[in-house]
Amino acid sequence: MKKIGCFCVLLLGLYSCRNVKPYTLPESESLISTHKRVAILPFEVKFSEDYKKMMREGKTPWEEQERRAGIDLQRSAFEYLAKRANKKKLAITVQDYLTTNRTLEQSGIPYSQLMVMEKSRIASLLGVDAVIFGSSSMEFNVTRGFAGSNGIITSLDLFDASAGQKVWGISDREYIRNRFDSPQDLARRTVSDLIGALPYKKQI
Repeated sequence: MKKIGCFCVLLLGLYSCRNVKPYTLPESESLISTHKRVAILPFEVKFSEDYKKMMREGKTPWEEQERRAGIDLQRSAFEYLAKRANKKKLAITVQDYLTTNRTLEQSGIPYSQLMVMEKSRIASLLGVDAVIFGSSSMEFNVTRGFAGSNGIITSLDLFDASAGQKVWGISDREYIRNRFDSPQDLARRTVSDLIGALPYKKQI
């Protein structure tokens, strides 16, 4: 099975073993090609109950820890994409995540509400052509130890403002390799890979 998995990655490249059909609409590619300004939203982060039991809550409630982790991943995704856009000379401008969060706050949209709102509607509110929304779920079962299926599943979705729909999406999983792998490290590694898979092209 391990050999088959490696062959899959080598043969199919970046999208292999993740999401075989990242485009969600027949016109996705043409819609994405019109994007000029893109914003990245705070991520939705969830820790499994097994993980919470193992780590204990501490002074900061889990809900607040998840919110902070979501903003941390938003910042990481912004930095990765802004750097990539500049280096590859992509035909998009990435809105600063602080500007995005300030606009959301001024519009009276808290983190909890943002998670359930239509993301294409938020794109229109922010005045951008599209928004990128990610979600990350930490799974850990102590009976598995630091191996097996323990790790983080992260997805990245692209929503077009004009179409009012999701136009692209991809997901990946990063496994815990040792006891020093933190949820933040796992998620950031996955986010970096997924940002690199976004279908934006070099400016002509």
